[in-house]
Amino acid sequence: MWAVVRQAKAHFPPLTLLHETACRTCCEPVFESQRRSLVSSWRPIAEALHSARLVSTASFLPPPKSRWSPSNELPAKLGFVQSQRRTSRKKNLKAVHQSQKATSNQTSSPPRAARQALRPVKAGSPPVKKVRRNQKKHRHSTDLEDLGDAPNSLPHFDRQVKRLQQRPIAALPRTPQFFVRFGPPMTAEDLTHDAPSVFVESRKLLDDVLERREKLQSAPDFVAPDTPFWRVPAKLRKKKTPKWQAKAEGEEETSKAENPSEAAEQLKGIVNLGRPPGGRRAEPLSPAKASIKLLDEGESMPHDSEETVQSEAEQDSASSFSHASRPLRPEQSLIASLRQKAADFARTGANPDLVESMAEALRHHPGTERAARIREMRSCVMDFETLIQEGKASVSNCNELIRAQALQGRMEEAVQTHDSMKLHGYEPDSETFVSLLLGAAQHGDAELARRFFLKMREQLVSATPKVYAALIHAHVRAGDTASGYSLLRKMEDERVQPDVVVHTILINGLVHEGRLETAWEEFHSIRTWKLIQPDEVLFTVMIKACAMASEAERALNLLDDLRISGLYPTDITYGELIRAMSSSQDHAKKAFDFYRQMQAEDLPISSFVFEHLLRACAQLGDPKRAKTTIHEMREYGLVLSPVMYCHLVSLFASAMRRPHTSENEKLQNLRYAWNVVAEARRACESRINWTSMLNEVLRVYVAGGFAEFAVEMLPQYAEFGVNPDADTWAHLLRMFGDDLKDVGRFFLLWDTVPQDIKLSDDLYHLALEMALQSRSSQQTCAVLEQMYSVSVFPTPQLAERLAKAGRHVIQIHQQIGKFISLNRDLKIAAAKRETALLQTHMDEREAYLAADGLTVRSPTPEQEYRDRYFDQLHKQGVFKRPWLPFGEYLASKQKGGEAYAKRHDKPRPNLLSANGPS
Repeated sequence: MWAVVRQAKAHFPPLTLLHETACRTCCEPVFESQRRSLVSSWRPIAEALHSARLVSTASFLPPPKSRWSPSNELPAKLGFVQSQRRTSRKKNLKAVHQSQKATSNQTSSPPRAARQALRPVKAGSPPVKKVRRNQKKHRHSTDLEDLGDAPNSLPHFDRQVKRLQQRPIAALPRTPQFFVRFGPPMTAEDLTHDAPSVFVESRKLLDDVLERREKLQSAPDFVAPDTPFWRVPAKLRKKKTPKWQAKAEGEEETSKAENPSEAAEQLKGIVNLGRPPGGRRAEPLSPAKASIKLLDEGESMPHDSEETVQSEAEQDSASSFSHASRPLRPEQSLIASLRQKAADFARTGANPDLVESMAEALRHHPGTERAARIREMRSCVMDFETLIQEGKASVSNCNELIRAQALQGRMEEAVQTHDSMKLHGYEPDSETFVSLLLGAAQHGDAELARRFFLKMREQLVSATPKVYAALIHAHVRAGDTASGYSLLRKMEDERVQPDVVVHTILINGLVHEGRLETAWEEFHSIRTWKLIQPDEVLFTVMIKACAMASEAERALNLLDDLRISGLYPTDITYGELIRAMSSSQDHAKKAFDFYRQMQAEDLPISSFVFEHLLRACAQLGDPKRAKTTIHEMREYGLVLSPVMYCHLVSLFASAMRRPHTSENEKLQNLRYAWNVVAEARRACESRINWTSMLNEVLRVYVAGGFAEFAVEMLPQYAEFGVNPDADTWAHLLRMFGDDLKDVGRFFLLWDTVPQDIKLSDDLYHLALEMALQSRSSQQTCAVLEQMYSVSVFPTPQLAERLAKAGRHVIQIHQQIGKFISLNRDLKIAAAKRETALLQTHMDEREAYLAADGLTVRSPTPEQEYRDRYFDQLHKQGVFKRPWLPFGEYLASKQKGGEAYAKRHDKPRPNLLSANGPS
């Protein structure tokens, strides 16, 4: 190639410069004639260079990448055809055009098509077939021919050719790329036919395969099974697939809309939790559209009442009980029962009475006897006359009858039973009035309880701690805890020592009212001053206080205190522990540990436990764990309550805040939340607190970042007949304050909050932070004035920022002065209250000692025993110094020696090494 180039430069020395000049000035007509002459003289040289490049660079270029094909030197009778190079129509036309030019200009080299035509054909290769214009060319380089017996007169080839003649299948590729001659590649549909392998030596079977394929593919609506979905026509894509099970004749198909109750009975829980109805069609995301659609569907859908849900639960429990062993009915005769026991003994080889007692022992748990007793009382239908006729009339039985009637709500019959007792000579005692007082406490009627107490005093019946406990319980149930403490003082004035039950009732009333600090003060007071040891019930009440305050760590400490005291947690204790754990995201997994502990101890599990397990799932944002919990709840025969539906909606709000959540997942969580709301409305509409439910939906919008839709949720409360509460405004304010940092819309919403809504301290701190961020002294003073009116003090961080930002604003200094004076007054009042409470405890103790003729300085029995013990040790000489001879005594007093080292040379810490630089 370089020789040709040197020859061209020798004949045309200024060729390169003139060619570059012509290329740069090709558009100018001055040099047009000169450029044409140069190009016509350059064409033969260019063609020569092109042919030389093909020849010279062949040894430097890598071999071309092509499919495997057998050598062209193999004979055609072995089944191989010469491979052909695929050429397009454009290349063919170019080759024809070059051949025409070659005939006109004989000095140029022959074109590529002509060279290929003049190329000699090797012996043994079949002739090349002509390809028509519109004919589809075979894309594969191997074709299968008839593999009959090879003739004996074969030319002499090497050993590889002989091996291929004996085993022709060995020359095929190892990968499955070998297909039928002149046909498209094999598809998955060819494998469904009954043809054997493609690698066969019979031509007939291959023709049958080709014929079946041609008939099948000639159908107008044929689509290969391996065709991608984007190439399938829309008409065939939307075609419904045939059903596998054929319905019987006369059987009518019922849809979900025609019979929704049957579908709901099969689901027994959340519908459309996986995908909304309508396939891939997306539900509207706007709260207005979703609520309108929900209300429209609710009007046309029949709702299940509470009685229906309860009947379903009763049927489930009855069906589960049917599998258990049932006791003999009373109407069975004695002989039949003995025969049945004998048959059971012969079948099992164990005593039936022993088996029954063991089964009852396995089902036993703390509180079993009390629960069985309450069930018997609730099912009691007897009266006083029946007791007289059966000969079971006694004071204790009449007391139990009064308690059963009181528990059933039949207070008039209970009072009549009391009068009948007195009329027939059965004098009522304190237990009789305890039963009456418990009936009044169940109804929350404190006035009726006081009447019963006065009636007891009228009959000269002494009051016992149980009577006072029942009376205090009635006042606490009525919401009058202050009167309960007044009765406690009266009880102490009458020299009736209150026990742990009375204090448990009062502390439980404080916890129920939300006065948690007072409840903790009372709890520590009875343990410190009155030396009352708490029981399991009191520990459970305090764990409930921890759950209400979301103090999971404190609840775990109380559990340790309970176990150290030698007590064991009950099923209610475990339930309150699960509630406390579910209130914190960090301890939510611990709730499932307590649940497994309850299962291990075979304790009864109620819907209260599953409710807070679902709350723990909502804290974790784990839908899979929630689904498993719902399945376990159905195994216990329980149904979803309205609060559980709220926790399920809150689950998707927590799932929104999980890391690496895509936009598609957020939209799906939003659709799932509305589906849960629709199912809750269908299942228990009359019992749903719609304010809480819509607050959870609002949380889903806020967690997903849909700020516009979250604001649009406010008008939807009126659609459901409710009003936004403090939680509603809190979610919106935190969205604009913490998440979006939008000062304008935050204070626009802050001014819209009604005056009767009581906000938390955190929201006031957030409002002050946003006011400082707005750099508005007027807005900052307004927020400080509102905080002063509700006695909310700024945090230390906010106070530091306020000192820097408002150092030149006089109004802020005045507000800070008012806060300082308010804080001083509150602290003085708290200190006076604590001092007065401490003085009250001291005065009570002095009063108790004075009643026994003692004073504060009088030693207690423990102190007297301690003094006697140490006096005995002194008499024994335990505290005397050891006797030493006079010489040893003088030596011990001198400096130096072992005695001196024992007194003075004590090990001291190295303070320099401890506090100095390391």
